[in-house]
Amino acid sequence: MSASTARPRIRFALFILMLAMVAEGLDLVVASFVFPRVMEEWGTSIEDITLLVTLSVVAGAIGGYLAGPLADRFGCRPVILVCALEFSVLTIATAAAPGLAGLMIVRLAACVGLGALVPVVIAQVAELVPERSRSHMVSLVWSGGAFGFILGSLLAAVIIPAAGWRTLVIVSGGLSLVLVPFLLRVLPRRAERLDDPAPVAADDKRTAVGTLFARRYLASTILTWICFAVGLGVAYLIATYLPLMVERYGLGSGSAALVTGLFGLCGLLGQLGHGFALRRWDPRSVLAVIWGVGTAGIVLLAVVDLGIGGFLAAICAIAFTIAGSNAVLPTLATALYPARANATGVSWANGAGQIGRLGGGWAGGAMLAAGLSTPQLFLGIAVPTVAGIVAAVLLRRARRTAEAAEDGALSPAMQTPVGSETLASEARS
Repeated sequence: MSASTARPRIRFALFILMLAMVAEGLDLVVASFVFPRVMEEWGTSIEDITLLVTLSVVAGAIGGYLAGPLADRFGCRPVILVCALEFSVLTIATAAAPGLAGLMIVRLAACVGLGALVPVVIAQVAELVPERSRSHMVSLVWSGGAFGFILGSLLAAVIIPAAGWRTLVIVSGGLSLVLVPFLLRVLPRRAERLDDPAPVAADDKRTAVGTLFARRYLASTILTWICFAVGLGVAYLIATYLPLMVERYGLGSGSAALVTGLFGLCGLLGQLGHGFALRRWDPRSVLAVIWGVGTAGIVLLAVVDLGIGGFLAAICAIAFTIAGSNAVLPTLATALYPARANATGVSWANGAGQIGRLGGGWAGGAMLAAGLSTPQLFLGIAVPTVAGIVAAVLLRRARRTAEAAEDGALSPAMQTPVGSETLASEARS
């Protein structure tokens, strides 16, 4: 097949994979609208809902940890198909839950599939795209989650008042289910990475998991996990508690909703903007710079009375940088590991990010329970972002050291695999 024929097929595959990420963002916001209705209908306590939300994050992390090694062993395609089908069907089944116990069982099982789906989708993108555009395309596909968040908000506003939360859940799961035939059609049976950023020495027999902890990758693995935990954790903390912080700043509940929506929009713009920056600059450098700007905005809010206008401007800057940086995070892993550990590297790093989300939610609740003021809350948020900046800078140095070690370890006889019957191999022709 000619390159001119292969390129449109690869673009279409990337588009479908981005829609899979849209499904992830859609699910997140749909759940946030469904839970209050469940509390009203069943008399469920806030403690039970909090437990369900916490366990959902844990289930997603478990799914990611399991899916990565499976994808590296059997290929991304079967894992994506199984997880997309499982997640979609169980999401629809949520509408039939008779009570909280049934809802919790079905929801947690669905979250395992969703948690497995997201990092393997990113790993598949990395396999389909050449190195020169890999970081940009990975970040672009990842930003599909932000589009899903906006779509879910619109659907919830229309469907819940007219048809109830069960209909919203069915529509959400149905939209995800529609993608499965397209995924079956466009995904390659076994993709070979076009430009392996970390080729492996001929005598290196480590497993995918073992590769993450090999001496040449260990420092980078730990630093990447720190970056994921900081990025996802801080963004989750701010997004979760922003309405309350805005109200405590002196604005009403209606204004809090608008500010929260503005935060989401600026976060999406940041993800798209940072994706284009990755076409020119190293992702670790981009991450350190945007986190530096975001931290400056956080500290400014904490120590200076900016007034309402300045407060909104600072919130937009924080959203553009901190929330927007989430699209940069997956490129850290896709640019780090050899092809045989690609999915494991992405999924385990994303698992660290889910742990960061749990920590962010707990830290935000603890600071609020301690009675800290809004400026004090933002000052507390600046602590992990500073740690993230340090980790990003050290990660760049660690990567350079690893690359130097790889240059000396590669076997002269090692060659890039050719002849694979995949979309990736088609792009070479």
